[in-house]
Amino acid sequence: MGHTSVTSPRRISPRGSPPHLRRTPPKYRKVLVLKEKRSAEPEDPVMDELLLSSKLKRVDSATGCVSPRVPAVDALPSAVSVPRPAQKAPKTPYVILPACDTFEKFRKISRVSVDIGGTLIKVVYSSVMDDELPEESLNGHTRKYAYEDGKRVLVNFKKFTDLDRLIAFLKEVWTDRKSGDVIHCTGGGSYKYSEIIMKELGVRLQRTDEMRSLIFGVNFLLSTNVDESFTYHHDAIGINKFQYRPIAADLIYPFLLVNIGTGISILKVDSPTSYERVGGSSMGGGTFMGLGSLLTPAQNFDELLEMANRGDHRNVDKLVCDIYGGAYDELGLKADLIAGSMAKCNRFGEAPMKQTHKPEDIAKSLLLMVSNNIGQMAYLYGTRYNLKRIYFGGYFIRQDPITMRTLSFAINYWSKGEIEALYLKHEGYLGAMGSFLDEDGKLDD
Repeated sequence: MGHTSVTSPRRISPRGSPPHLRRTPPKYRKVLVLKEKRSAEPEDPVMDELLLSSKLKRVDSATGCVSPRVPAVDALPSAVSVPRPAQKAPKTPYVILPACDTFEKFRKISRVSVDIGGTLIKVVYSSVMDDELPEESLNGHTRKYAYEDGKRVLVNFKKFTDLDRLIAFLKEVWTDRKSGDVIHCTGGGSYKYSEIIMKELGVRLQRTDEMRSLIFGVNFLLSTNVDESFTYHHDAIGINKFQYRPIAADLIYPFLLVNIGTGISILKVDSPTSYERVGGSSMGGGTFMGLGSLLTPAQNFDELLEMANRGDHRNVDKLVCDIYGGAYDELGLKADLIAGSMAKCNRFGEAPMKQTHKPEDIAKSLLLMVSNNIGQMAYLYGTRYNLKRIYFGGYFIRQDPITMRTLSFAINYWSKGEIEALYLKHEGYLGAMGSFLDEDGKLDD
């Protein structure tokens, strides 16, 4: 049983590469570049409202108390102001690093890390700002962010689906790179595309372990970015659907991390250095995209999500009421609970019908099917290890309301309200963030 009803060609590797990471043959590349200029993809929004906003309700994870928003100390005007050139905040999501010895080196030397997965390329790179940044980017934290000269070190987050675009972007923003510099890299693509990356950028590559990077990333963001985690509440209105759930550093562990990429990895994290992959599944984001490609005309992940948002899964899913005529009270099953995903698509033994199912409805059913199974599996692992905090990460979620509602419903339903599903603002960048921090990777020359 599942969720209740919701309305609403030159390859760069001789071994081959996913279609979205194939590179254009050189003789055609100039023509395609001109076409791209005419019909360029729109720029990413100047920061997702959820990533930037400081107006969300903040509920303490330990006490449940709502805390007031307070500006960061170093965001307040200083007694003596030194005029500096006006600069705009980055157009990509960012986090300001605490002013400390660990990160001081990034004031003079840039660092770039890349997580190349089976579907997306995620980038984390440092930059320096010497102009005042919006208070909300500090997330209301009282930690010191500015160095004595007023400079702040940022880590910026950006995603790509194409290797050429990634390389072009890094050539543009990584202007101080020189021979001998190192790019940190994780994910399966760190093996496939290492030679191309090193050749195109003229740098060396340091490969970091994927699981280690993932844990480094989530640990850092939870302990440093005070408003990193949040919960989703479908019945609330507007931005109130999201609530920040900060947690004190000494209370973070243990927790369960469900990382949803092409497949699913479930990790039990006991401390910054102690973690274990306790399970996983092959049915993750890759399943949603694969079946979506076969069954709908969607051309990419975002298009498939948009299609799901317009669909009505009740046209393809068989509900409890379709079987029993209503609720099954003896088993506590509501009438609108999904009994069989896509069960109404079954035509075996029936006369052929002219009416076909809408791709939007199929996309919605697919999303609920995958999300419901992830939610139930997460609950079972959480129960097995007696963990009350389950964080969901990976770019499958995309802060999509249907996905978050389904995961939250599944966790709440199976745990009878004892466990909450927690989400991460930088959900898709955990591996790239961890690789950025990891100093012990394997160096390729």
